[in-house]
Amino acid sequence: MVIYSIVLWLTFLVGGGFIIKWLAETSLGTKSLDSAPPRPNFMPYYFPFAVLLGWLALASLGSSIADSLTSELTDWRQKFATFSFFFTVEVVAVFFIIFSAQKYFVNGLKSFGIRAKDVFQDLISSTGVFIIVWPFVTLSLALVVMLGEYFLGSDFQMQKNEGLAVLLEYKQISLRVLMIVFAAGLTPIFEELVFRGLLQTYFRENLGYKPWMSIFMVSAIFSVLHPLMHLPAIFILSVAMGYVYEKSGSLLRSIFIHCIFNSSQIALALLLQS
Repeated sequence: MVIYSIVLWLTFLVGGGFIIKWLAETSLGTKSLDSAPPRPNFMPYYFPFAVLLGWLALASLGSSIADSLTSELTDWRQKFATFSFFFTVEVVAVFFIIFSAQKYFVNGLKSFGIRAKDVFQDLISSTGVFIIVWPFVTLSLALVVMLGEYFLGSDFQMQKNEGLAVLLEYKQISLRVLMIVFAAGLTPIFEELVFRGLLQTYFRENLGYKPWMSIFMVSAIFSVLHPLMHLPAIFILSVAMGYVYEKSGSLLRSIFIHCIFNSSQIALALLLQS
């Protein structure tokens, strides 16, 4: 933990330096997105919200159905069945969104932000952005814990994401592999397609909001759909992912940042458990 604390503070200082430099060069960020590339599209006004609400409804209904159909199974098999359903729904949704983006965006997936030829450059850039943002996300979580312990006492426990809680509670290899692939790979892809690719584009291009306003609005929606105690950290992360998408026009960059963040949280949780 001592090494972790040293790394955290070093990255905080480095990240803080980059952010101060960025603020100075962009008039406190106000001019940073003046040249953000457009994403012209013909999405129906209801499309992003239909995808989001359809996913939420399927997740809720599917969970109830899975629980009733697997009630006679052991706990871990119930979890495996439930998250297998979620996994299947998100895989289908990912292909549906990609197909729809190819149809609705003027230049297809290129305008949407998926460009295979830039994948290595996007990965390198995303890693750099994550290193800058990560300490601020971590410190915001630490602040929530500190406030919780101050107001609620030393017994205060940070609320865990459901997927991470399942991963830590059950040690069956098949379930753990499913949860890691689901949480570290599939869910970041799905969520970035929905929140950045569809919603953020819709707010900016179709409703005419400025890039920063679109980022903040989507980040607020994204944050409230996660555990309440994680809201400050998720909001910071979401703003960073939204900014990267607007600045570069690459959806792959926000996907990579999301994947790296989820993977690091899983790795840290498993490390602390061992």
